[in-house]
Amino acid sequence: MALAVYAVTRVFAWVVISRAATHQQPSAWTPQHSGYLDMAGLWDAQWYRIIATQGYPVPLPVNADGVVQQNAWAFFPGFPYLVKAVMVVTGLSFPAAAVLTNLVLGALLVVVALMLLQRVAGRHAGLAGVVLLCAFPSAPTLQIAYSEALGLLLLAVALLWLVKRRYALAAVVVVLLALTRPVVAPFAGVVLVHLLVRWRARRVDPFPTAQRLQVVGLGVVSAASSLLWPAIVGWSTGANLAYAHTQAAWRTSGEVRPFSPTWWIARLLFGDDALLVVLLGTLTYVAIVVSPWGRRVGAELQAWLLAYPAYLLAATEPWTSTYRYLLLMFPLGSVAAGILRSRPRVMWAVVVVLALGGLALQVRWVDQLLVFVPPTDYPP
Repeated sequence: MALAVYAVTRVFAWVVISRAATHQQPSAWTPQHSGYLDMAGLWDAQWYRIIATQGYPVPLPVNADGVVQQNAWAFFPGFPYLVKAVMVVTGLSFPAAAVLTNLVLGALLVVVALMLLQRVAGRHAGLAGVVLLCAFPSAPTLQIAYSEALGLLLLAVALLWLVKRRYALAAVVVVLLALTRPVVAPFAGVVLVHLLVRWRARRVDPFPTAQRLQVVGLGVVSAASSLLWPAIVGWSTGANLAYAHTQAAWRTSGEVRPFSPTWWIARLLFGDDALLVVLLGTLTYVAIVVSPWGRRVGAELQAWLLAYPAYLLAATEPWTSTYRYLLLMFPLGSVAAGILRSRPRVMWAVVVVLALGGLALQVRWVDQLLVFVPPTDYPP
């Protein structure tokens, strides 16, 4: 059932993206008449293509004043190098290999996410969570040249093995995740919560010393892995702060300061009411996650649903990319479905309505955020 939903929603997104391609203007990124693969290679996909075909720049590109410019080191190597391997094996172009890779990764993701969500939330709520993931407004990302499919799959596997207490296997996946998406820091918080839960329940649920050491080791690996890619970037370029300087080049302010971009965007959108809106939104969200419905997905997924958004607010600039980042909050769909778990027919009616709304928003996401509108001074 889950794979069928995945297949149907991928076909729908293919139709939506192909339709949008007919409206894509020619640019340095797109030809006179664009097709699906041209759309799949837009925006950040161009950086992944550069990494897969040319590698990373050494030394760091700087302007006349010595300020580091936007460059490929901002993007993690897991996805583009996997696509490069597919290119070598199949002979496909980068966009075609990336789409093929992500379609396969997405199918694996659906299977693992279903296993995870049904294990913690039950059969109906688990399946509902997967349906809402497939219909999420930015889910077309799963079939273009972006790293979300791989990141989501690795996250789901890491969470599943943590819940199943396969700590050594989870540690291996965490390292791979650290080379794919910058999300292992909040995962370390999830491991800490898991440790505390097991420690408190040790009288009724034995927690032997060997397992305690394994959980602590997983937490250390998770925390240390958040520094893995910055360390690799520094070693490769000979500049210890190369990754931080590269990240700063992508910020509107030109510097990296925790929560500063979030507050700036909030002020831009809500003016003097920004503080009130942020506080009310945060309190409402936290109340939902810690509610009895939220507890039904288990302490680990609850912790992820709290730690990951906090990380986004602290470390990213909330804007168009945020819609893609929210895909990693996929357990929230099972929380929403769990509110009506005692009334399955009503629950599925609500899930269907939400899914149809998500598909409608996919059209808007593709039209507004995937289609590239060249500025008037953009080179042809």
